[in-house]
Amino acid sequence: MSASNYILTYRKLVKPDNLNHANTIFGGNLLSWADEAAAMYAMCQVGSKSVVTLKMTEVLFKNPAYSGDILEFWTKRTTVGRTSLGVDCIIVRKKIDGPQDNPVAPVIQSDGSFEKKEDIILSCEFSFVHLGEDGKPKPHLLKS
Repeated sequence: MSASNYILTYRKLVKPDNLNHANTIFGGNLLSWADEAAAMYAMCQVGSKSVVTLKMTEVLFKNPAYSGDILEFWTKRTTVGRTSLGVDCIIVRKKIDGPQDNPVAPVIQSDGSFEKKEDIILSCEFSFVHLGEDGKPKPHLLKS
C-alpha cells in the first residue's frame, strides 16, 4: 500500500460544537465528514454526482481529535466494480509547524502501519454505487 496513491480530498477544522461529553471529536461528526470526503472523491473518479454510499466497513478510531485541530481527509481508490467503487479514507491531524506549500500524505510503512500513528485519527473503507436517472445501479466508465 503506497501513500502516494492517496490524495488530499478535504480539510475540516474541529470546533467546540463538534465535541462530545469527553471534549474529543464526536464520532458521528467524524464519520459524516469521512463519508462526505469519500463521496466527493468517488464522484470525481466516476465523473458523476450520482453516487451513493452502499456501505462503510472497517472503521477504526485511532486517536482523539480536539477543538482547534485541523483534520485532513486522504482518499484513494481500492476496488472498481461494474457499478461500484471502493474508497479508503484516512483522517490525519495536520501538523501546524510552519508554511506548507504542498500537502504531505501520511507515510505508510511496508507492513501497512502508519509511520506517525499519533497523527492518525480514523481510517475506514467505503463502497459507493453509481446510479442512473432511474435510481438503479448504472455502469460507470472506470476500468478495474
